[in-house]
Amino acid sequence: MTMNQLLKFILFLFSVISIISTAAASQSNLFLSVFFNGYHESKVKSELFLKMIAFENHYYSQFLTEEEQSVFMDAVEIATNINLKDARSMIFDEVPGLFAMKSEIVVAGEGTDFTNLPIESSPPIEELLKDREVVEESLENILDDPPKKNIEKPDKNTVFIYHSHNRESFIPHIKDSNSAVTAQHKEVNITLVGERLANKLMEKGIGAVVDKTDIAKILAERNLPYTKSYEASREVVQEAMAQNKDLVYFLDIHRDSAKRNTTTTIINGKNYAKLYFIVGESHPGYKENEKFAIELNSLIKEKYPALTRGIFHKDKTEGNGVYNQDLSPNSLIIEIGGPENTLEEMYNTVDILAEVFAEYYWEKSEAVEVSN
Repeated sequence: MTMNQLLKFILFLFSVISIISTAAASQSNLFLSVFFNGYHESKVKSELFLKMIAFENHYYSQFLTEEEQSVFMDAVEIATNINLKDARSMIFDEVPGLFAMKSEIVVAGEGTDFTNLPIESSPPIEELLKDREVVEESLENILDDPPKKNIEKPDKNTVFIYHSHNRESFIPHIKDSNSAVTAQHKEVNITLVGERLANKLMEKGIGAVVDKTDIAKILAERNLPYTKSYEASREVVQEAMAQNKDLVYFLDIHRDSAKRNTTTTIINGKNYAKLYFIVGESHPGYKENEKFAIELNSLIKEKYPALTRGIFHKDKTEGNGVYNQDLSPNSLIIEIGGPENTLEEMYNTVDILAEVFAEYYWEKSEAVEVSN
């Protein structure tokens, strides 16, 4: 048995003893509280229960008081790579590939658990740049949906929609494609979903602009790997911010790499591509981005609970870790669907997203007007 394994075994025993001790103390105190201080003990038990829930669903952490992580916990993590708040870290070394699934669930959506966490794929640049044929018949009656006419154009554009992985496409629409890696196309891709979202927002009186910069082409020209996509898109966002001071919201729209059974749901007999939010926690202000994500996710969950997979944290061990979200507290990654979804399913979801976002947007706008 190695020293690392021995330490893990000791920590496991320590955890078991702690749980048993806590349970025994709780029962003992509960008995004594009948005679002494029932209210105080009830409060302690409630806080303990809330902490246990908050470890699994970070939405409830907002109701806890701030606590600094102990020096002991820091030392254990440095020495053994074990995070005492994450049971999975006990077996990272024993299960190949598990370390890559470190995404932290902030708010779990319907059916979301550690078996279907999002994993960031990284296709070779040459795969992105391949000329692939489109299954033309698969697009019939999908692309023929122009924005409504006679819509009054908003006074200003406040929503910036862009795509760090702009060539992400969909297997049903691309010939000889059978995976997330080969589901790439220079025209029939995720930018069409962003365009649909912008049009629907415009219909609701919200000015939105879609950036369709070919990030994949920029990476190829600069001889950069796919992992540098967010550095390239950062330049796009910064330029947009410099040119338009009215921009408030910055939405990076992606499609996930998961299988159809994870990325699809049925609502009232209609297929929808499920969505989720990514918050990069490798910058100091990520809590503001998280708050934005929680508010949007809550609105979706209230009306369409099956549509959202939830909210996830990612740090630099899993990817970029910042995702340009340090540029604005109202910046998010929104992952919609997967490679096996169709554009029609993506559009169905985006229509709901526009509806929910508009509700959020106008509520915030009214609050600002009142405060002023």
